[in-house]
Amino acid sequence: MPLRLLKCKVVNASVDWLTCTSSTRDAQAALWNVGKRMLHRGESEGQDTARWHANGYSGWSNGSVSLGARPDGCILRVSGQQASYQWQECIRAAENCSRLDLAVDCQLDTPVTALSREIYRDAGHVRPKSGRIPKRRLIVSSDGGSTVYIGARASEQFGRVYDKGIESKSLLGGLWWRWEVEYKGKSAWAQAHRLLASDDHSVLAMATVAQWFRARTTHSYTRSSVAFSALLSREPTTIERKLSWLSAAVRPTVQTLVERVGRERVLAALGLLPQSAVEHIVPPTNHKECA
Repeated sequence: MPLRLLKCKVVNASVDWLTCTSSTRDAQAALWNVGKRMLHRGESEGQDTARWHANGYSGWSNGSVSLGARPDGCILRVSGQQASYQWQECIRAAENCSRLDLAVDCQLDTPVTALSREIYRDAGHVRPKSGRIPKRRLIVSSDGGSTVYIGARASEQFGRVYDKGIESKSLLGGLWWRWEVEYKGKSAWAQAHRLLASDDHSVLAMATVAQWFRARTTHSYTRSSVAFSALLSREPTTIERKLSWLSAAVRPTVQTLVERVGRERVLAALGLLPQSAVEHIVPPTNHKECA
């Protein structure tokens, strides 16, 4: 079948979800500290942190960041903008990545409301290298939104395309389509390191997702005539600039002072409360080093 390209503007291509784990002592401590900083930052921005439990892990979550521990290690799950902005820090601190989702957002000037249906139809006529037609499923909701799923949910690679404008209740149907590929197991770890090694992880994410759907459905998307880097760039907010300054200029001094005089004296000098909700967790049994 001929390749069918969606004419659109690619306005975002990034990591949308990742699940990282560590089991050795030092790696647990590193991953735990990354997750704790993310939860603390969320608290400072008004997000509520609550107890969280899953698969034997016990910890804390604010919805987009979940951090937990159990006797054999630590886990950090991150989604949405938090994953897009901080996936590199998470991957560098982890010993494994068991899930990584890449998402590409395409915006159109003229609505294409039947895209998911067309992908569902055409995927049934594609025979990839394995010789088997990929599994596919189409879900149409009562509000007019629709999602097509490609592949088996339990497999290491699973794709979906859905009307993000309707899903987010922000645009009329057919104007904003999201293309996602979910990697698990060895595929997730391999993709994470491909992104880390790339000069432009956004361009690599866009190309990877495009090729994935092209091979399985004959559908993909075109790049806008506008430079992709320009579409992705955004001016950092005042808060983000201040946080970057704190991380680069202040954190080393604070860490040195904590080692010399203790955490409580440093926090008192800064006028901060000695604890936040996240501090109350004590990881299980032999892994108190993560606390």
